[in-house]
Amino acid sequence: MSNCPGGYNCRVALVNLNKLRIEAVDLDPEALEYFPGGRALGVALLYNLLGRYDSPLVLATSPLVGSGFVMANRLTIVFKSPLTGTIAWANTGGYVSPALKKAGFDALVIVGRSREPHYLLIEDGSVDLLPAEDLWGLDAVEVALMLRRRHGDVRVLSIGPAGERGVSYATVINDTGRSSGVRHGAGAVMGLKRLKAIALKAKGVGSKAKPSDRSTLLRISREIASRIMASSLLNREKGLLAVYGTPVAMEALGPAEAVPHLNYRNPVLERWEALSGRIMSKTILAGRLTCSSCPVACRRDTVGVSLSFRTEGPDYAQISSLGSNTGLISLEGVGYLTSLSYRLGLDPIEAGNILAMYAEITELEDLGREGLVWGDLEAMEKLLVSTAYRRGVGDLLAGGARVVAEKLKRPEVRTDVKGVTIQNADPRVEKAWGVINSVEAFGGAAHIWVYGGIVASFKTLGVNVAVDWSFNPETTAKAVYEHQLLVAAADTLQVCAFSQYAAGWRDYARALSAVTGVKWSVEKLRGAAETLLDLERLLNQQLGIEPTEDVLPPKFTENPVPKGKHKGETADVSSHIEEYYSLRNLKNGKIGSERMREATSKAKAARIA
Repeated sequence: MSNCPGGYNCRVALVNLNKLRIEAVDLDPEALEYFPGGRALGVALLYNLLGRYDSPLVLATSPLVGSGFVMANRLTIVFKSPLTGTIAWANTGGYVSPALKKAGFDALVIVGRSREPHYLLIEDGSVDLLPAEDLWGLDAVEVALMLRRRHGDVRVLSIGPAGERGVSYATVINDTGRSSGVRHGAGAVMGLKRLKAIALKAKGVGSKAKPSDRSTLLRISREIASRIMASSLLNREKGLLAVYGTPVAMEALGPAEAVPHLNYRNPVLERWEALSGRIMSKTILAGRLTCSSCPVACRRDTVGVSLSFRTEGPDYAQISSLGSNTGLISLEGVGYLTSLSYRLGLDPIEAGNILAMYAEITELEDLGREGLVWGDLEAMEKLLVSTAYRRGVGDLLAGGARVVAEKLKRPEVRTDVKGVTIQNADPRVEKAWGVINSVEAFGGAAHIWVYGGIVASFKTLGVNVAVDWSFNPETTAKAVYEHQLLVAAADTLQVCAFSQYAAGWRDYARALSAVTGVKWSVEKLRGAAETLLDLERLLNQQLGIEPTEDVLPPKFTENPVPKGKHKGETADVSSHIEEYYSLRNLKNGKIGSERMREATSKAKAARIA
């Protein structure tokens, strides 16, 4: 396409599993004016596919990916969640996004479902659909290793038994050791399609994506890299987030008494240090991993001796779900369960939080041998396996938080918003955390380091936080919305959200201008982020998700913190949410007709089939 902007291929690979047909379709450059990549492009493509195709799955990259721009390495997977019924997006790093870009595609769209198992092999300019009968039934790690033996140096997204059996929070595993489906069931969508894996192998000869102004782009990249070097968080040798990984969050949330603990019954965790990044560095840490174009290396490579595992992570999210929230105060234990979850293709965060709910139910009533006692590693291991294979009580747990609470008639144990559980911090203490998890289109699945600027306790780590402990409704709502927009922009450009600790709006706009050759001002980029948030909320409205679901469960709003420095506090954030609605000009939480027409009109430019 002659008018394709710099950094793009202006091509989408469209895979129709009903017809077992693959075609490369053009992407209208007009769509890129409104939805320049990543999450925004994925949501716009999904908008045009829902209702016309069966369970569409979109994987999108961006013009900055593969350009050499610092920390531009993300891939966004967009779909309708089988767990929440909402729109959902998964953001994953590593090397899969550059591989898709090098193959000559800005996005991969998969529609329909096949009768027999298949996998996709994506190479330079080509996509092949290959039989996967011999892969079906293998765990997610085994699949990736087998495809590497078969095809050489490939990047692999794969599912395990949980995805094959439609567990509502089955995930996609990225290159053998990283959950890529967030917690919304991308693995279940692939399993429904009988798609076992996506293997990517490309040298770049099939790609025409070149930066329009490479020298300017690299100059901007070097400026940000120098700030990373000077950062007390990101510096590779000294930065807290780099050296100790995301588990360093425990050093802020532990002393602040804001840790998820025993299904959020009590945010005071006296032994928080045992689950910290510093202790990990002295015990199970074997090395550090990084992503494409990233100088930080925040990812953990860990080894268990007594429990015999080697895996990536656990990150803070797994530590605070499979660990503190279930009462398992053991980094090696959490690492082992994380590794097991990856093999099974289960999201370890959602699985951990659901196990915490189940442990509380066990304490409230006699569940006999099928129950779970706090911190029982052996029982948790068995429950994860039974969940992935949907055996016995595992079939119940596979349905997710809402299903577990409803079927066992224990609504008081719910910790979810829109069906997905809150992670990382107690919203009764960190109230801005309660707001963002209430209003996010995909429910209560926000990532604490993605939104570190609205976590009050992170000030002790050197984060420039935009909230204080008073959590004034007006200023808190503004901080939440501003951070939500910035994250939407980073997700659109497929730049790691951790880059916000060294970069901002002006950097992102300048970089997008340099790579595309199209002038992107801060105002224009912010407008694209606003359109994205509008389209996500509009899609939810069309899917039957009402603003009445922008609410925290009673566990946080009605049950006060029982002890400690925050004793008596609840997460009453209703006034904060009203302020948030006002900032976004949402009437009773809904998009108005004029904004609705504007968002849908722009989205139509992204129609590909």
